[in-house]
Amino acid sequence: MATIEDYTSGKVCDQIRMAFSIFDSAEKSLANSDIGQNLLNAVKKFEPKKLTVGQAIQLVENADQCAIGERVCRAVFTDAPLTETVFLDELAQGMVETGKARSVTKEEAIENIQKYSKKSIIVSKVSGKHSEICFTWPKLCVYWNAEKHGLKCINR
Repeated sequence: MATIEDYTSGKVCDQIRMAFSIFDSAEKSLANSDIGQNLLNAVKKFEPKKLTVGQAIQLVENADQCAIGERVCRAVFTDAPLTETVFLDELAQGMVETGKARSVTKEEAIENIQKYSKKSIIVSKVSGKHSEICFTWPKLCVYWNAEKHGLKCINR
């Protein structure tokens, strides 16, 4: 399972880099390969789930704390367009404490969701709780690239 420490330390960025090195070297589907299954098992630990705008707003409304910051994968792919992730509860606190996000009100988090509502929204589980609401850039998203390589990981 991914942890808050993985996010605050940058370890998750190393994991993203490693996944993309595998994707970049693959010429075909990874679904029937050992490395593909290992990658799928690692990605599934985040329990990525595609959300509607309403579902994302509901998560924010149920949260105790919110923060907004750059998408984690954008730290790896700095040339990707900017969209900002909403972090919730303990993950929000950790990201703010390490300077990777800024604390916001629920209303500001909802405005952020509405701002990027045309993007695919994926929520990831971190430290046992769905707490990263990401407005993905599919070309450079580990989940969408896993799916593109035959590794079905996004719950719909």
